[in-house]
Amino acid sequence: MSDFKYSEKEKDLNKVLKFNQRHSESLKNDTSSAFFRQTADKSIADSISLLKLLGYDEKIAKLDTAEKNNESNKKVQLNLSIQDWDSIVTEANTEIRQEVTIEDILTPEEIADAYKEREFINAEFSKKTGIINKTDLSFLAIATALKVTKVLLFPYIAGKFGYGEAFDPDARMEADDKSIKNEQRDANDQFRDKHVEKHGKGYWINILYQTPPYDITKGSKALGINMEGRYHRLHTLGHDPILGWIFGTANILTDVITLNDFRSFRVTRKPMLITQQPVKLYEMMSESYQMIRADYINLPAAIFAEAQHLKSDAYTKVGLPVPILHVINEEFASKLYREHYDALCFARDIKIVGASYIIDTLFDIIIGLVHGLFIDTDDKDLYEVRTRKILLIANSIASTSTIVNTAITKNPKNLDIGNLLRTASRLFMDIGFITRIKQEFIESELRSRLETEIHEIDNLICPYNKPDRYCVP
Repeated sequence: MSDFKYSEKEKDLNKVLKFNQRHSESLKNDTSSAFFRQTADKSIADSISLLKLLGYDEKIAKLDTAEKNNESNKKVQLNLSIQDWDSIVTEANTEIRQEVTIEDILTPEEIADAYKEREFINAEFSKKTGIINKTDLSFLAIATALKVTKVLLFPYIAGKFGYGEAFDPDARMEADDKSIKNEQRDANDQFRDKHVEKHGKGYWINILYQTPPYDITKGSKALGINMEGRYHRLHTLGHDPILGWIFGTANILTDVITLNDFRSFRVTRKPMLITQQPVKLYEMMSESYQMIRADYINLPAAIFAEAQHLKSDAYTKVGLPVPILHVINEEFASKLYREHYDALCFARDIKIVGASYIIDTLFDIIIGLVHGLFIDTDDKDLYEVRTRKILLIANSIASTSTIVNTAITKNPKNLDIGNLLRTASRLFMDIGFITRIKQEFIESELRSRLETEIHEIDNLICPYNKPDRYCVP
């Protein structure tokens, strides 16, 4: 009777291993094949010796050289058929009826060596990480499983919410759609009616209804600027969903257009034109201040006008550019913008990434709180360091381990959530799988990348290299 328990998958694996073992031994012990090979080799050697005795040494040497230089002769044409796993299992089950255990495949000495190897890996892993007791190691396995589960589910769930996808222009409205214009006019009317009684009629009403200066493109060619027609929003800071609140508002107050390279120019209304008169940023801000001093309702009106314009542009076929990116890298921003990845797409992706970060933080909090229930020392600071080590190593294994990636995350889109969770839970209850992860940690760059960070954590508690069973100097 075996000392081990096996899942159905492991039973199949054992049987296939035994099946291959039998066939390997039969090939090794096939004396008839060995005899024929030896006979053929001897016949070839005798023929070469006879030809040499007859004086054909030079021809033999030329033939030998020609054979070595002939690449086509070196290519052995093999016609191999690769069976799928189910076919191999069926073949093994046909030949081997009884259940196969690991003791049927390995000798007692080989099993003992496997145990020794596992103990060595566990000891080396504990030595390198400073995680030495069973409780902390168990929490490390749980933390890693949770982190891996989050990594698994992120592309699946994010994909459901369209993470990284561009928008469909056909599902958006034209910039001059009547419904957009009517909604914007109604909003302006409500703002005007709300404040006109108190502030009276003034320039602030013009601010509400007139075209914002950063929507004017005529005159740009004379300045050597290509506003790219419908993509002009990419080149003006007034259309930036973040910077627009500052520069767009100032532009509206002063009738100035500010480009994404921070150059500003005066605009005229009759005719509606970008002039060649440059305006320095400090001058524009100074003029904005003077406009606010002249009538403080000008500022709320300008902010309201900016908000309404951003809102009306956001859901059109062109949308608004990704914030700030066109200032840093115009070429990349233009590529995204033309491929219909706009500010709304960016906002959606930021929310998804933010949710992922929050979930990750919640996992850390839960693991930390539960681990705190098992405190076994009076030194709470030292115990907190152990918790931080567990989280640090678990996060690194989940995000960089090639074993985890191969076993679970290789094709996550081909699995549903139920399969993903089952796969993760089974693997992290598998001692062999956990041992392989530990071995990878020891042998790969994963260890070297973490050692510095772990050492810094240790130094929080062991600044003077005082030895401690949980603190590696």
